[in-house]
Amino acid sequence: MTSGPQDNGDRNRSGGRPSGPRRGGPTGRGPSRPPFRRGDRGRDPRDSRDPRPAGDRNGPGRPGTEAPAGPPPAQAAVAPAQDALPKRDPVLQRQTMALSLSAWDLARSRPQGQDSPRGHMITMRNQVRLVGSFEKERRIPPDDQSFLRIKEDAKGSVLLIHGVSTGPGDLRELGQRLFDAGFNVHGMRLPDYGRPGHTISEVSWEAALNQVLQYHGRLARGGGLIHVVGLGFGATLALLLARQEKVASLVLLAPAIMPFESLFQRLLVRLKLHRFRFMNRRLGWNAGLMEGMDRARGRVGQIPAPIYAAQCDDDDRASPESLRFLQRKARHPASRFQVFPEGGHAVLAAHGEAVLYREIVKFIADGD
Repeated sequence: MTSGPQDNGDRNRSGGRPSGPRRGGPTGRGPSRPPFRRGDRGRDPRDSRDPRPAGDRNGPGRPGTEAPAGPPPAQAAVAPAQDALPKRDPVLQRQTMALSLSAWDLARSRPQGQDSPRGHMITMRNQVRLVGSFEKERRIPPDDQSFLRIKEDAKGSVLLIHGVSTGPGDLRELGQRLFDAGFNVHGMRLPDYGRPGHTISEVSWEAALNQVLQYHGRLARGGGLIHVVGLGFGATLALLLARQEKVASLVLLAPAIMPFESLFQRLLVRLKLHRFRFMNRRLGWNAGLMEGMDRARGRVGQIPAPIYAAQCDDDDRASPESLRFLQRKARHPASRFQVFPEGGHAVLAAHGEAVLYREIVKFIADGD
């Protein structure tokens, strides 16, 4: 049976197959498939369902984007579990990420050696802004946040280290006076120290010392001499720093290097038995700090830098024997020691305005 002209045309257009009703899609092999596009990667091309909600398929500004009127679904009234967590500020998070990348890029672009005065200022300011973003997120009061006072023609640099129960704010006034005297000043914050509501056993003294070493290294890239001021346990960290890095002078206020604990407790710490959980509970929260103090006492006699130390006889947190120990072990002839009959552990707050601010600035300036 021969086909008519219409049949021949259909056979030619279909590649030799007769035309007629087809099953399924255009190919006649099954259900029709949508064309596979580049943007569909990661999704089964055979799935013709649009994964977007019905109201979003037409795009913004097109019909169908408006949400249907009426009460919301019943499940919308139930808050998801993650809403119970504290919310983060998305703007602050973006700023923190940008500052982190900038600080890393600046540090990577600097060759080994000294920075130019201008480059050093940019790097230090960016680093302090980065730390400030974390302090802001943790709701640390502005007057107790870390601070930086820096200029291009400074005589030298001073690193200020706060103690366990204090923050950078306790050294802010001293830092301002040192800056007025011509020094770059950086009041650093130790990791998770000096924060209300947190126990100091959460961070080891080794972690705090590593933080101090990093800040010292950043200041050293600007050139010039570096002086270190430590308050309370910050004085212990300053001594440990001076044993590893070169410092021009040390100022130790209410130095915590002789604990009030008994000789037996100190012996347990020296043998590192406090690192066992049951023994740490018996010794108390300051067992780790006692280890740092013990390490610092063994290095005082090896520090060549001059030391200025001040303490009160009624200090209830660090034994007044700390000052007398320093006086016996100090090597430099220009070292000076000041004892006050009262004032407690807050020696700088009690005697700073009358005596200590002036003497500390003079001591550091003479050693520059």
